[in-house]
Amino acid sequence: MIDPMPESRLPGTLRVLLAASFVSSIGGGLTLPFLVIYLHEVRHIPLGISGLLIGGVAVLALPVGPSAGALVDRLGARAVLLVALILEGLGIASLATVHSSLTALPAMFVYGLGQAAGWPTWNALLGVMVEDDAVSRLAFARNFQLLNLGLGIGAIIGGLVVHVREPGTFVAVYLIDGASNLAVVAALALLPRSAFGSRRDGHAPSELREENPEAGSFDQSPRHGYRAVLADGLFRRYAITTTILMIAGYAAINTGFVGFATSVAKVGPGTIAISFAANTSFIVLTQPIALRFVGRMRRTTALKAVAGAFAASWVVLAFAGLVPGSGAARALVIATPAVFAVGEVLLSPVSSPLVNDLAPATLRGRYFAASAMCFTVANIVSPAISGAAIGAHMGVFLLGFFVACCAAAGVGAHWLGLALTPAQDNAHESRPQVASQPDGA
Repeated sequence: MIDPMPESRLPGTLRVLLAASFVSSIGGGLTLPFLVIYLHEVRHIPLGISGLLIGGVAVLALPVGPSAGALVDRLGARAVLLVALILEGLGIASLATVHSSLTALPAMFVYGLGQAAGWPTWNALLGVMVEDDAVSRLAFARNFQLLNLGLGIGAIIGGLVVHVREPGTFVAVYLIDGASNLAVVAALALLPRSAFGSRRDGHAPSELREENPEAGSFDQSPRHGYRAVLADGLFRRYAITTTILMIAGYAAINTGFVGFATSVAKVGPGTIAISFAANTSFIVLTQPIALRFVGRMRRTTALKAVAGAFAASWVVLAFAGLVPGSGAARALVIATPAVFAVGEVLLSPVSSPLVNDLAPATLRGRYFAASAMCFTVANIVSPAISGAAIGAHMGVFLLGFFVACCAAAGVGAHWLGLALTPAQDNAHESRPQVASQPDGA
């Protein structure tokens, strides 16, 4: 029988923080799906320049993410996240005043700074607020579930409110989105400082590393910086596997999927919108169920299942390309993100908790920043490959490439499992030992 993991197991302060994040995600949903439309059709910025402005946000993560990770280790995740959220909110709100590419550039720059620093810092903050592996899985899974629910609600509201012939509707949602960040800022400022201290630091993964020659040499000092992260053989295996998986993951579903669905399967924007709604609905409804299954699985087994689900989604999309423009093509396109979501709900309780376990307490910020770089690299590589392949009428080759990446990631998960300790891989026999370890100061 699968043991339930009730919401009450999350600390009260963390539940408050996740509720504030949910409010902020609704604000994000108001604007995120419509950014290209706003810049191009409302503010009349050429489509190519609009794409460069949006793509520049991902490029900013290359220098900003690692810098934010280092600051987290020195100043704490709470302080860094406060600054990141304020910057992101100011950038989003500033988009309401955009009228040309010149005025859009500083707004997107400030927004990109906040977003690039905020993502790894948020994960690091969650990491220091959880007590054990079960709570860690629950915290990251609930965060993912609420994020998708908020984005979905916001997107529905935004779709009903905004209109390209009424710029004021876009101004309103961008101001609301910017202000929604204040919910998290208020929670961070008002919650007691003790809520953001780690109870796990007293038994950071150094005890587990002693069992494993694959792990790097650490003395728990921040002065070692990213050299210590790169020296960690376990984390290198995780990073390689995750980067390959993400090339066929989120970056691909946001670019290759849309390109193939519209250019090869010949479906319209309405079908694309329904497909993403199906993805969000599946995540919200099934995340609690997936969380319980993941709690009984090895982490590397779950990663292999993620790779399998992602690969299956690309196979489904390939069949849509065989019957372009038909009702079957539309049904298969809608099904693709739903199948993809199976992998998403398995990944969220595994990926970040594993990074949290691998990271020494004094390097947690850098570990999460380095983990975020796996997604950043994929967000640069995958759109470039997708655009080139679709443009060259090689859509089937592109999907085959994505399936091959998933297969390679499955092999990588097995390779990672060979180096992890039973506790790190969530093997059942190791749980009593982990649970009996004393809490840190």
